[in-house]
Amino acid sequence: MNVSSTSNIEITLWHTWALTVTHEACEYTEQKFNAEKTGGDPVIPSPKLDTDLVMACDRLVDRLIKAYKNPIQTQINIARYSKLISPKDMGHNEEREEKLLERCPPGHEGTKLVEIPATILDASGASSHGTSPTP
Repeated sequence: MNVSSTSNIEITLWHTWALTVTHEACEYTEQKFNAEKTGGDPVIPSPKLDTDLVMACDRLVDRLIKAYKNPIQTQINIARYSKLISPKDMGHNEEREEKLLERCPPGHEGTKLVEIPATILDASGASSHGTSPTP
């Protein structure tokens, strides 16, 4: 076996380990978020996850729960607006921006400074990633 193939095996093992740990961390984070959102039983992290990673996941869940409990409703129709723009729109075309503002004017709620995590909802109550909030 040459050095190159050994290196490839080591890289494959490293990638497999990293993906496994990432998957475990995601599962733990999702379960903990759902448990805290619904008042469910505490979630025990996998012993495969080190303490620093579990603490980072816990901080993420805390932020997500704060955002979930702090919905901010806007007057923008995200679905309608997203149909009018392209993923390639970068906001540098003045003429295009004027047409978008004309077709989808911003709401009249003014400017709001948000200093804590929040979930931004459009006029229909959908969050910016497309799911409806659940009470």
